[in-house]
Amino acid sequence: MELSMRRWKTGQLLLGWGAYWAGLIGIAAGPAIRATWHATHLPDGHGSVNAGINDGVLKYEVIAEGVKTWVGTVPLSTMFLWLIGPPLLLWLVWLLVRERPAIPQAAGNADVEALPAGTGPASEWRVNQHERVHADRGRVRTPNP
Repeated sequence: MELSMRRWKTGQLLLGWGAYWAGLIGIAAGPAIRATWHATHLPDGHGSVNAGINDGVLKYEVIAEGVKTWVGTVPLSTMFLWLIGPPLLLWLVWLLVRERPAIPQAAGNADVEALPAGTGPASEWRVNQHERVHADRGRVRTPNP
C-alpha cells in the first residue's frame, strides 16, 4: 500500500487531521491531563484545577496537596494556529498534488467540455408565428410618483 498524498481520498485526509489532533493533544496537553486526573482523584479539598483567559492568554493551573503541580499558559492566537494551521496546510498540499479524474479527449473536437447537443424543446413549448406578442416600438413611458 502506497502512502502517497497523490492517492489520498477525502476520508484519508480527515484521518490525517484526526491523527494530527490526537498527537497534538497527547504531546501538548498530555502532562496537563495527567496532572488534572491526579488532582481530581484526591480526597475532597486536597486538589484543585483553575483555568482562565486574561488579555488573550489562556492560563491553566493544577494544584495537588497545596502544591502547584502543573502550570501552563498559551496565547490564544498561538493555540488557534497550532489547532488550525497544520490541517489547513495539509489540505492545501492535498489539493495541489492529488490525482484528478482524466477528462476523455475527443478526436478533433476542440470543445471537449461542451455539453452534448441534446434535443430541441417540446412542440407545445414552441411559439407559432401568429401567436407571438409584438412589443410596442414606441417610446416607453413610466408613471412618476
